[in-house]
Amino acid sequence: MKPSPRTIRALGWSWLVIGLCALPFTFYATAMSEVSSARGLGTSALIGIFLGGGCLVATNGLDRRVRAPAALRLLILGWMTGPLVAAPAFGAISDGWVEAIFESVSALTTTGATLNDPDAMPRSLVVWRSTLQWLGGLATLVLAVTVLAGLDDRRAGLRRSSLLTIESGDLFSNLGRALIRLGAVYSGLTAVGFVALAFAGASTFEAFNLAMSGISTGGYVPRGGELTEWLPLPAICVLAVMCLVGAGNVAVLYEHVTRGRVTRRFGDMRAMLAVSLACGLAVAAISGAGSGLAGFFDALFAVTTAGYSVSEADAGLPVVALITLALAGGAAVSTSGGIKMARLRLLIRRAGRDILLLVQPSSVGGSRFAGRTVNEAALVSVWAYALAYPVVMALGALALGPFAADMGLAWSVAGAALTNAGPVAGDVYGEVGTGGLIIASILMILGRIEILPLAAVLFLLFSGD
Repeated sequence: MKPSPRTIRALGWSWLVIGLCALPFTFYATAMSEVSSARGLGTSALIGIFLGGGCLVATNGLDRRVRAPAALRLLILGWMTGPLVAAPAFGAISDGWVEAIFESVSALTTTGATLNDPDAMPRSLVVWRSTLQWLGGLATLVLAVTVLAGLDDRRAGLRRSSLLTIESGDLFSNLGRALIRLGAVYSGLTAVGFVALAFAGASTFEAFNLAMSGISTGGYVPRGGELTEWLPLPAICVLAVMCLVGAGNVAVLYEHVTRGRVTRRFGDMRAMLAVSLACGLAVAAISGAGSGLAGFFDALFAVTTAGYSVSEADAGLPVVALITLALAGGAAVSTSGGIKMARLRLLIRRAGRDILLLVQPSSVGGSRFAGRTVNEAALVSVWAYALAYPVVMALGALALGPFAADMGLAWSVAGAALTNAGPVAGDVYGEVGTGGLIIASILMILGRIEILPLAAVLFLLFSGD
């Protein structure tokens, strides 16, 4: 394996950002007399700053066009190494390195699975993991509209937008521009969410953490217990809107904000709302009208892969339903996990066309989606994505089987980890042991890179550019 200088440089920037972000939290932990947390955060800061800065210095002036192999290397190496830089900060609340890395992977991949009660955590680490989720959400968006969209040219083009501007086939040429443009919109949405949560009744500490984890669909909460016990209903509504926006197509939102026009409709957001409403009505019909609103919120938080829970324990939608909703996921250019709603909508539309052909064999017309004709090769790619998730989930559950008390637990952990919707499984991650945490961490990374590129990545890691 011989990573290109541009790949090393991009990795260096990611490590440097994590290190610089850890620095103020080091001072915050010191001011709060959280000595162990300050030591761990300081270690992450030093590793990120010196390792990332060293890579930038070493590759300064080295330039080389980045093709698909190097872009795919960045995709996998970034999600593998970033958590290692951030992990030392969690040493104060972890029993070992595996647990610390699990917490770090869960945060950066916006999964939200945790081994710790936030009420028992140092406040500096509560804020740190919410910040990591925010950074992971931004990284997901930037990689989606640059690297993954650049590799999408022969597919359905679900990620392609005006943000994708490649110069001379160099897939890294737009990373900086996309980071600045998406970062501005993403930061603005976070700031608006913070203010709205504060006005809706959340405390400043709660509003900050929920704004960071809500827009990134991460699912972390700053306090333990049921969400309804400490967060007013208006604030829960604001949080739901933030998760819906984060799980929507942020590239479409960017074009709407900056250009005053919508090149594609918000079909994915409407589909998520429709599914959530249907689930809420079903819960109301089964458990009573009073449970309908909680069922709607649970379904919305699940399909956006945030995973917050509004229903009381052992009430509301069953775990299998929540994981199924999370498997559908949000939009293609979003912070959510899962197969992605756009792919499912495309497959449903194609199924309707095939049924029409059975009824009216003389009818003609290709499959169209988002204003463009989708060819058969693109449909094969979409089917591959749709089938890959349940297959990998099954393999993950089998791998977790020896570490779990029963296969139900193994399926719950595998499904929640793969869809990056950790909270939907509940507080069960401490029950799968060290081996189970390693497998769950791998599944989180697989879910974040959307599984299918893995085979290409493994091959290209050991091939030339």
